[in-house]
Amino acid sequence: MEHKQIIGLLVHNHPGVLLRVTSLFTRRGFNIDSLTVSPAGIDGYSRMTIRINGDDAQAEQFINQMMKIIDVKKAEILPDDDSVASELILIKISTQNRSENDILSITSSYHASVVNIGENSITFRASGTPEKIDELVEEVSPFGILEMARTGIASLEKGDKCLNS
Repeated sequence: MEHKQIIGLLVHNHPGVLLRVTSLFTRRGFNIDSLTVSPAGIDGYSRMTIRINGDDAQAEQFINQMMKIIDVKKAEILPDDDSVASELILIKISTQNRSENDILSITSSYHASVVNIGENSITFRASGTPEKIDELVEEVSPFGILEMARTGIASLEKGDKCLNS
């Protein structure tokens, strides 16, 4: 059964690594839902977090294939029940013919904060699980989303286990 899978990678911080990793998905006709790359906290390494829509067997196959890439030090599936995930969104909503209070009442339930107010728009910042961010987008859609930018998922395993150990 297909569902959202999060894969964590520890990779050497070299030019071309991102291309080699994403090419693996492209060659197999697979779409990447979300991709984030950041320093891993270890000199010379980066951490990649990739979200795909696939079944467990496909995710395991990608893990095995990624471990064949010389610059990949470690690759793991980060299961929902054994990891924490968060994402950031900036979202600009139209205020034309709408009450700002209506918009504020919805966004406050998602702990969103106002970062800019324009003549005909209001911009919020919110963070949370990808599911909560999806819910927020759905809730404010009727007001008219003018623009939005999502960071992609950051995910870590729960407890003391670390990808970079």
